[in-house]
Parts: sequence; C-alpha cells; structure tokens
Amino acid sequence: MRHSSKVRKIFVGIACFVIAFAFIGCGAASEKVVRITSYISTDSTVYSSTAEVVRHVADSVVEIQTESITTQWGMQYVVSGAGSGVIVAHDEDFETYYIITNNHVVSGARQIKVSLRSGDSYDASLVAADERGDIAVISIRESNTLNVAVWGSSANLQIGEDVIAIGNPLGSLGGTVTKGIVSAKERSIPVGNYTMTLLQTDTAINPGNSGGGLFNMRGELVGVVNAKTSDEEIEGICFAIPEAAARSIFHDLMTNGFVSGRASLGIDVAFGNNNIVYVTNAAGTASGTFAQYDRISKINGKSIASLLDYHDALDAIAPGDKVAVEVYRGSVQSGWYGTNIAFESETTAFTVTASQLT
Repeated sequence: MRHSSKVRKIFVGIACFVIAFAFIGCGAASEKVVRITSYISTDSTVYSSTAEVVRHVADSVVEIQTESITTQWGMQYVVSGAGSGVIVAHDEDFETYYIITNNHVVSGARQIKVSLRSGDSYDASLVAADERGDIAVISIRESNTLNVAVWGSSANLQIGEDVIAIGNPLGSLGGTVTKGIVSAKERSIPVGNYTMTLLQTDTAINPGNSGGGLFNMRGELVGVVNAKTSDEEIEGICFAIPEAAARSIFHDLMTNGFVSGRASLGIDVAFGNNNIVYVTNAAGTASGTFAQYDRISKINGKSIASLLDYHDALDAIAPGDKVAVEVYRGSVQSGWYGTNIAFESETTAFTVTASQLT
C-alpha cells in the first residue's frame, strides 16, 4: 500500500529478496528474471479511527470467485466457490500483482476470478499453494498501480489490541469491514487434517471471509483469516494465520514453489475404516521400503489413528532426523505382520531394519 507511513521495501527471495524462478506450467527453466516487491512497515502511524484504516487498506483486499468440477455418481457438476485475498506484492516489469489467500479457497479450482473494490475483475492464475499452511498465492496482470498491503508484525500484537477484518462474507458482500480485538495468540487448533498455530479474535468472520486480511490500527496486515468455530452456543471465536507464518510461506512459495524445511516420508497416505492411516503411493526410494496399503501404526512411538495424528508426528520431525515407523502389512486372509522401519525422513538413504512379527 502506498501511503504516508514509512515502509521498508523488500524483494522476495534470498538475501535482498530478489529471486529468479520458472513460472508454474512453463516446462523448462524460464529465462525471465522476476523481481517481486512487497513491503514491511518500519515506522507506521496509529490511525485514530477504523474509518481511516479502512480508507488506506480496503483497496488491497480482493474478492475471489472460483469454479471447480466435481464428480458424483458418474455425473460431473460445476461447483462455485468464493473467498477473499490480499494483494501483497507486485512485479512492475511484468505488470503482475500477487495475492495471498487460503489454499482451501482455490484448491481444485479450474477457474479463478478476482474482483477489486473498484469493480474491475480479472482472470487469476495459481502461482503456488501449500495445503499444510493453508496458504496459496495467485496472480493477476494489471498495468495500472494497485494498492499493495504492508506486512505488519504478528509477534508484536498485544492481547486486547484492536484489529479489523476485511473480506467477502457469503461470497457476495465484498469489502465488508468488521472490528474486534486480539483474543489470544498462538492457539493450537486442529483445522481439517492439520494442527495450526493461529491468532484468535472476536472479529466477526463468516463464510467467504477466508483468505481476507486482518489488519491492526496501523493499517498493517497482521493475519490472513482462515477459520471460525461454529456452534449454536459459540460466538466470537475466529482465527487467522499469523503474519509471521503467512509471510514465511509466501516467501517460500514465491522462491521455491513449495515450503522448505519440512520432513517427508516420501509417501501419500489416506484415512480408512477402523481409524487406519494407510499408504496410497510410495515415491522414489520410499517405494523400496513402503508398499501400497501399508498401515502406518506408529511414528517414533506415537500411535497414528488419524491424518491429524500423522501430520502432527511429521511436524515433530526435521529433515535428516532418524525416524522409527511401525507398519502393518498384509491382509485378513494372509494375516497382518508388523514391520519396524528406521530411516531418515528425507527420501534418501533409507535403512530398513525389518522383522516379521506373528
């Protein structure tokens, strides 16, 4: 966002945050050098009213409409979705603006459209996404200057501090502004198949707000809205991905196309009947260790009875750590047997120490 507050310009990437990468879908490495500029506040003004904050930041928040295809009983249907996003970076050379939103807003979409507060709309492209962190980056092309949000600091937020949410509730009320306070920081909340560390706020959040901005009274982006607890007896418990996590994931997605530093077992898993997490696919060197339909019983002694258990166990592992995985392999007819597997969490240098159990 370009206004009177002092901001520090950053370039997304290593060192000076200048990066070169191949765009998704380009095939071979691109010759284009892309310089992505975003902004971090260094000496911003505390505005005296919500109206002032909104006047400075609302144009950086966008509405997102999606279309995806779903198949049911052999029939295909077009499903529409809606959410919000925040413009957080731009590339002047290629007249491109980058928007952060939630992964669940755009996941599986065959078409993504973005509308600005001005009413202008664009076809958007998916740049990269991270299911674990529920963050996605999409882009639009525009030669004119658009407002770019300034990153604030979620670490410096105080309990009870005023915050403002701007988004597209119900998918049809774009630019809606609600205000509340920071209720808590670093809440560990299960969201789908992952445990996330989130900001808690009593700011009113509704379906369609997902991916929208949570701003402080300096007009800085301190969170990306992503969850709400809904129950007839519950009010005012809403959550946002803290700026520190959202900006880190954004940086990795723009630099690498994925989030670095996470451990992987080199397998895809699914959740089945009787609380079983099983292997659906084993890639690379993992294919010599795991087999399809292996049941993941324990990881480093932790029982695995859900996808949430599985991902929590992986979160406790760093790349290069030694991991002990207890696997059950077999069938009702042949009898299950247990296999203890010890290997490094990166999909290289597997060391199998297996023993058949009766």
